[in-house]
Amino acid sequence: MDHEITLANIVARALEFPKDPYIPAPAKDLISQLLVKDPVRRLGSTLGASAIKHHPFFQGVNWALLRCTTPPFVPPSFVRDVVSDESYFENTRVDYY
Repeated sequence: MDHEITLANIVARALEFPKDPYIPAPAKDLISQLLVKDPVRRLGSTLGASAIKHHPFFQGVNWALLRCTTPPFVPPSFVRDVVSDESYFENTRVDYY
């Protein structure tokens, strides 16, 4: 896609969510607040990460224990080819919420 078209869409178009897959209201709200065009009104712009962590989407997340959990996938050290290599994810189950 042309970069100018992408920029024009970002500037002029309203955010729309697909009907399928279903996206829960808290997820839509979080995404919408993170994509507010005015940086002063964007979620996290005044209270930082704390405002984002307290969003209803993250209800139930124990942020203090998060670093103690084992991630389901640890990517290899950054290599430019890895970024676009989807073979790492061929057998990875993806849950859509």
